Amino acid sequence: MPNLNSLFLKHNDNITLSSTKKENLVTGRNAIRTKIKDDFKENSHGTPKFHMQGSFAMKTCTNPITGDEYDVDDGIYLEKYKDTDQSTWPAASTVHNWIYKAIEDHTDADPVNKETCVRVVYAKNYHIDLPAYIIKDDIIYLAKKKDGWKESDPKAFTKWFVGKVQENDEQLRRIVKYLKGWRDSKDVDIKSIVITILVAENYYKNKDRDDKALLGTVTNIIDTLENDFKCVKPVIPNEDLLDNYDASDQEKLIQAFTDLQAALDDAINKDDEEEASLILIDAFDERFPKGEKKKENSSYVQTPKPAVLKNDGNKSA
Repeated sequence: MPNLNSLFLKHNDNITLSSTKKENLVTGRNAIRTKIKDDFKENSHGTPKFHMQGSFAMKTCTNPITGDEYDVDDGIYLEKYKDTDQSTWPAASTVHNWIYKAIEDHTDADPVNKETCVRVVYAKNYHIDLPAYIIKDDIIYLAKKKDGWKESDPKAFTKWFVGKVQENDEQLRRIVKYLKGWRDSKDVDIKSIVITILVAENYYKNKDRDDKALLGTVTNIIDTLENDFKCVKPVIPNEDLLDNYDASDQEKLIQAFTDLQAALDDAINKDDEEEASLILIDAFDERFPKGEKKKENSSYVQTPKPAVLKNDGNKSA
């Protein structure tokens, strides 16, 4: 059976967000921060602070499938209101409107005023999400356009995940990326945060074999979901992120993981690296590298008569 670890490490390189794309995101983020600071100052909204969050902060960003967008979350923290009574805070929808107006003409595409953030869309197939927060008595509140100010702690989630990586191994972070890439290529209905939690809580460590670690983790995820179909966020507000899945959705997600499990098991048990890689290319996508065909054993040479050993271990030879 071939050791597929080197192929998975190459796959990780292929799906990891490129340096150019990271630079684009940082450049766009910095320009937006300047624009929001200037606008907020001009309109007496105070000087906000910013904090990167999500997959960019956790270093689990992946390259999108061709044509798809990649993104970054940049939290806006309204410092002006951190020491004020909550009754004096502006409405969450009002804060959304402040952000929207501040960056309205920043790109050719109109911003998108979503429930939990304002999204800035760039022409180079990426976008920046801008959620707004107020911290009061060490509790972080997220501005939700319709639902108002709700407890949410993205900093705590990032800290939780980084802690999981430190407790275990960098391999855990790679497995998150493998599954995010698989999700994108197979259009599996599962959010990145759910993948992150499921991997961190069901991680199967195999120090030198990403292929076996991924198989073990996927197997654990299937067992977990079949036993209790939940994914509870480990920090405030501790909601079940799979609560909106009906019976059909649950069956489809478990089946998607089961199909991946079967492909991984089949590939790992192949004798030929090329055959194994073809299975994995089908299970993931063309970004998974093709392996080498097994070489025929040429250590034995056929002769017309039995070979004579010069030293067969007989002392009289």
